[in-house]
Amino acid sequence: MSPQRRRAVIWVTGGLLFAAVISGLVLATNSAQNTPSTTSTPPVSTAQTATSTVPRTVPSTTTSIVVEYQTLPPGTHEVATVRSQFNQVQVQSEQPAGWNKSLTPVITSADPVPPRSGQDLGRVLIPSADIAVSGRRVTPTGWIFTNPGAYQPPQPLIFGVVSRQGSWTEVQLPVRPNGTTGWIKSDLLSVSTTQKQVVVSLPDRSLRVVEAGQELFAAPISVGRPSSPTPTGGFYVTDIVPSANPAGGYGPVALALNGYSEAMDTFGGENAEGAPDSLAPVLAIHGTNKPASIGRSASNGCPRLFNEDILKLATLVPAGTPVEIWP
Repeated sequence: MSPQRRRAVIWVTGGLLFAAVISGLVLATNSAQNTPSTTSTPPVSTAQTATSTVPRTVPSTTTSIVVEYQTLPPGTHEVATVRSQFNQVQVQSEQPAGWNKSLTPVITSADPVPPRSGQDLGRVLIPSADIAVSGRRVTPTGWIFTNPGAYQPPQPLIFGVVSRQGSWTEVQLPVRPNGTTGWIKSDLLSVSTTQKQVVVSLPDRSLRVVEAGQELFAAPISVGRPSSPTPTGGFYVTDIVPSANPAGGYGPVALALNGYSEAMDTFGGENAEGAPDSLAPVLAIHGTNKPASIGRSASNGCPRLFNEDILKLATLVPAGTPVEIWP
C-alpha cells in the first residue's frame, strides 16, 4: 500500500473511531440523564472535563488600496479652462485628502515628459513679495489666479492638466519653480482634450508642431545662450499675445508659456514687451527683430522664430497646447 493511501486509510479510520467514541459518550450521557440517581457521585475534576485549547496564530490582514490609473490615448492631453463665471480661483499646493488613496480612477497622460532642467530651485519664487505678476499671487495654502489673465487681449485662464481624480484636478501652474503643480476643484473647470503638441529640440535648434503623430509645421529657432539657457521640461501655452510693436524684440506675436527663466529673476528692455509686470522673466515662444540669431544660442532663454514662422505658429497653436522642450 502506498504511503499516501496508508495516510488516507488511517485518517478515515481515525475519523470513524473518533465519531464512534463521541456517539458512545452522547448515548452514555443521555442514559445517565434518564436514569434516576440513587447514590451521590463524587464531583468530576475540572481537569477531566476542561477542553484543551491549542493556541492559534491568526494571520494579520491589511487592506491595501490599489489606485487605478487610466491613461489617455498616446499623444492626447487634457486642457482645463476656468469657467467664465469665476473671476478668480484658488489653487492649493498640497494634495487633497484622499488623493491617490481612494478607489476612484486617476486619469493621466501616457506620454513621456522631458526632463526638467531645475536650475531655478534656489532662485526667488515667482510670484512672490519680491517679484509680483499681475493676476497671480501667493496665499498661505497655494495661489489665487484671476480669470481672465493679465495679458492683452484678455483671455480665459487655462491650465495644463496633469491628472484628475474624484472632485479634484492636478494642473501645471504658471509659477516658479518651473514644473510646479497644484490642485483645483474640478467643478471650476471645463476640461477638453488636444492632440496637438509643440516639440522643441535644443540640440537641433528646431521646433515642430505635431498632431496625432503627424507633423504639421517645422521651423528653425534660436535658443538660450549659455549664460541664460532655455529651460527644459513640460510646459503649455497660457496666452497668445499680439505685440504692440511688431518690429520689436518679440516680433509680431508671442506664445506665452507657464514657465520662467531659470537663470535670471528679471527681464529688462525690449524683452519685457507684452509681459505682465514687465520685469517678470516669463518664458515665451516669439518672433524677433534679429533674424540672424535664428539657428544660434543667442536668446535670454526664449525660443525665437523668424517672424513669418511665428505668425504661422500662432494660427496653428491655441492656448492650452502642451509644449515639450527637450535637452
